[in-house]
This record gives sequence, C-alpha cells and structure tokens, in this order.
Amino acid sequence: MPAPNTVLDAELAEARTILERMGLARPGEALDIEPLTGGVSSDIWRIRKAVGTFVLKKAREQLKVDAEWHAPIDRGAAEAAWLAFVADVAPGHAPAVLAVDEPSFAMALEYLDADTFANWKNQLLAGHVDPRAAAAVGRTLGRIHAASTRTAGLAEQFANQELFESLRIEPYLRRTAQAVPEVREELGRIIEGLESTQLALVHGDLSPKNILVGEGDGVPHPVILDAECATWGDPAFDAAFCLTHLAIKELHLPAHAADLRTAALAFEAAYLAEVTWEEVESTGSRIGRILPALVLARMAGASPVEYLEPEERAALAALAIAALRSGDSLWDTMDNTTGNKQ
Repeated sequence: MPAPNTVLDAELAEARTILERMGLARPGEALDIEPLTGGVSSDIWRIRKAVGTFVLKKAREQLKVDAEWHAPIDRGAAEAAWLAFVADVAPGHAPAVLAVDEPSFAMALEYLDADTFANWKNQLLAGHVDPRAAAAVGRTLGRIHAASTRTAGLAEQFANQELFESLRIEPYLRRTAQAVPEVREELGRIIEGLESTQLALVHGDLSPKNILVGEGDGVPHPVILDAECATWGDPAFDAAFCLTHLAIKELHLPAHAADLRTAALAFEAAYLAEVTWEEVESTGSRIGRILPALVLARMAGASPVEYLEPEERAALAALAIAALRSGDSLWDTMDNTTGNKQ
C-alpha cells in the first residue's frame, strides 16, 4: 500500500520539473513548494525562493468534484492570454504572468499576499459586505468587456466555445436541465442564447472566490483570478455569474441580506454603466434571464455550492425555478416569497 504522502511527493516532483523547464529553478536548488487549496479545476502551488515568492498553476483534466467532470488542460493557454489582455487594458486588475510552460500549459503567476489582498468570498461569508467593493468589481468587469469589443482579433484568438461548453454549459446548465425537467425548456432557451451571442471576451468564472480585494487610494481595488474559461461570447454571463453568488449569500446570511442586496445592485449598476457594445437594456435583460438559471445550476448541477444546508439549497432551487417559469427577476421573486421589499 503506498505511503500517504506518495501523491503529494509526486505533485511536488512535477512542480519542480515544470519550474526547471521554465527556467525558474535550477536542478537541486532549494525550494519551498506549498500546495494551495480552494479551487477545483487546477493544482496550485506557492513557490518561495530566496529571491521572492510566486504561484505555479496547472489545470487538471479531471476536476476535483464528486461528479464526473473533464476538461482539456490547454485551457491554461486561454487563461494566460486573458491575463495578458487585462494587463494591457486594466493594469493591476489581474496577476502578472511570469512564465508559461507550453508542454503542460502550466504558468507562473505573480503572488498577491493575503495581508494586502483579501479573498472576496471569505469577506462576504464573514459578513463583511462593502457595496463599494461590489461596484468596483462590476466597473472593472465592464471596462474589460468594453475594451475587448474594441480590440481586433480577440474573437478568433478566444474562439474557445468547446471549452466553454465543457466547463460551463454542460456541467452547469445541461446537467441541471436533466435534473430539473420542469424548467428544461427555459434552460434550453438560455443555452441557445449563450451559444448564439458572441459580443465580448468572457472570463467565465467570475465568482467571489476568484476575486481578491485590496485598497488603492482608499477605495477597493479588485484583482481577478482564474480565467480558465476565457471565451468570446456573451458578456452578460460574467455579470450573472457574479450576481449568482451574491444572491445565494443573501439567503444564506439573513443578518446581512440587505447589505448583500445593496452590493448586488451596486455591482450591476456599475457594470451596466460601462456597457458600450449594445443597448444597456439588452445586456440587463440577458443578465436577468441567466441569473436564476445559474442559481439553480449551483443547486442541481455538477458543482453545487458547498456551504449551504439542505433546506437552504431547497429554498434557493424553488426560488430559481419560480423565476425561470414566471419570467420575473430573481430579486422580485425573492422579495415576493419572503415578503421583503429591498
């Protein structure tokens, strides 16, 4: 029977091999390699050397979830390209790429210290809800989307629709449609819309766990991580994806529900203020349609939210189904169900 640390030893050996191939470590050089947790799609290590600290990230073929969920590892190239684009159009709002290992699609990234940059998900779950931070995230996302619509060649560079299918549409929406047949038609229409709407460079995983918040000139400064799903597609997906998490936390944290709603509205208003590629109403309408679908997907799809109690999961599923079937906004459905008017 293999020793308990066999897997870890193999991972550390792989990390060292990649670093040497990148030219970021010499054979036999002393390294402090620490596996980091928190994500399901990649292996991530913090690398400490005498000259500094950085992060090594390598995409996994089988994601770390209970369900069968595979995705091509070349998505690491898409993420590196997204980070390079954001470095040009929104400097400081994504970690710098230090090196890329073409054989493994791994990359070395700038390390952002937790003493300076707080994880937004952790802040929200701890009840620290700052609408200014939400607005800053929405504003930054909107500016990235707008810049992408003005940049020639991105539609071809990020023609990753098959990747988006394997990482988002199939595990989130198609599996949910199978699990919740009463809204299969509604989810089918949303899937068709996402497949046919090609307007901007989409991040694809804009959840609070992938956003760090620091301070710049006394105001929140978001840094966006983990762009493995980067695809030319519907920018409304990114906005709805982020709002999904604020909506879920609103029900999960009733003592902070009002603040979370304020934060969600601040995010959406700041985002929509940056929309230049179409009528604002069109973007807002699609966000409203996609939002309950994604909430339901986080209850019934391949990647359920890990911190909810069963009764919370059932309540959120019921709210999302009601919104999908009625066509009302998720916010109105939540308010009408609870009797609250935000």
